[in-house]
Amino acid sequence: MTVDRTELAKSLAEATGWSVTADAHRVTFTNDDPPQVVIWTVTDAEIGELRYSQNLMAKSAGARQTADLGVLGLPLCEALGPFEGSRGYMHGTDLTISE
Repeated sequence: MTVDRTELAKSLAEATGWSVTADAHRVTFTNDDPPQVVIWTVTDAEIGELRYSQNLMAKSAGARQTADLGVLGLPLCEALGPFEGSRGYMHGTDLTISE
């Protein structure tokens, strides 16, 4: 499965409130106030795994499943929200931010 990284960046920016850019190997989240940068190195396959996992959770809660990339917004908001550092990193399906 190929992920449209432009669409991914747009969906995640809407969901998280951060500025987001994406290329073939990473997604970069930038917050201006306070100045923060979080780099997420992730493959298309790992994005697919996260989407599948979020859809399973939605189905078990009686919600609608979606193929929308915005489904990743909630777990990423949960990762970015408590982050207080100036620079952080996430790798693959582990959405824990390391400084």
